[in-house]
Amino acid sequence: MTREHAQSFIQRMKSDIAFKVHVTSLEDIHERIEFINSEGYTCTEEEIKHAEAMANSDVGQRRGGYWFVFSYINRYRL
Repeated sequence: MTREHAQSFIQRMKSDIAFKVHVTSLEDIHERIEFINSEGYTCTEEEIKHAEAMANSDVGQRRGGYWFVFSYINRYRL
């Protein structure tokens, strides 16, 4: 079930700009996971990374993506 939630989360990050902005505005990874879970996506960081890799491999992309922004927002201040 949690893999499906992670896949749904990735899809929402792609389609819901306001949601994506809110998620990426949270600086602490634990706060992000808490928010994601509070939105009904019961999944872990690893499951999200896996779902993103699967989504990116489907379209031939092997880098970046939503979790890259999500994980490195403080480093690059995106």
